[in-house]
Amino acid sequence: MPDIGTAGLRWLARTAGMALAAAVAALAAASSARAEFKLRYPIVDYREVEFEHNGDTTFDRRKSGLSNNQSYTNELGYGILPFWQLELEGEWAANSGENLRYDATTLENTFQLTPQGKYWADLGFFAEYSHAASRADADSVSFGPLIQKEVPDIWGVDTLHTVNLLFGKQIGHSSSDDTSLFAAWQSRLRLDPLFEPGIELYAAIADAEKPGKLADQQHRIGPVVVGLYNMPGYGKIKYELGYQFGLTRAAEKGAVRWRLEFEKPF
Repeated sequence: MPDIGTAGLRWLARTAGMALAAAVAALAAASSARAEFKLRYPIVDYREVEFEHNGDTTFDRRKSGLSNNQSYTNELGYGILPFWQLELEGEWAANSGENLRYDATTLENTFQLTPQGKYWADLGFFAEYSHAASRADADSVSFGPLIQKEVPDIWGVDTLHTVNLLFGKQIGHSSSDDTSLFAAWQSRLRLDPLFEPGIELYAAIADAEKPGKLADQQHRIGPVVVGLYNMPGYGKIKYELGYQFGLTRAAEKGAVRWRLEFEKPF
């Protein structure tokens, strides 16, 4: 990404805000969508098309209501500008004991706010609008900062650290006034492009203004493996595979999450 300077950064911030407002106004105006086990990165791949599949499923005691909750998404995205990536996502979900159903259609925007590697950390901004498939559910918006920092040569190994902090609001019919908070953190060792092991932490709070007891919030932690296979002239394949252990009573005992992505520049 080119160095656009302070004035350019201010312009990008204004652009991000206007893009979010335009998306909401144009499309709208589920109950708030169940938080995905998904980490989002602040780097935009300009003129690159990507096809992405994400999935997760939970494990707990039978009839606990926490076992076999499922979520699957399929996305098509493109880096339309050096600082802006747009994605269209279809979401499928099933709560414990229910059949899989189409849940929502989501428009996602990732804005890269700083040139990669120039400052102390790489900064981005994420904004999405989600249109619920069921008329009984509310639509929602989600937005917040994306932060990434690569630290070289820690005990001979480079490390990569990524943080997401996303706020969510329901809008339209059947919406609530709650402001949800979803936080994600990942640190991984850059051993080899095909194999980068690490650790992840996910936190979900239904109402950030009234978070309640810690036990009633959803907090999870677990290992993850990330990899990339480059096929010159054909594109790249990326994968992520992780397992999450529930840390609070509101979270399931365990969950598996995966991500598979194909990228090709045009």
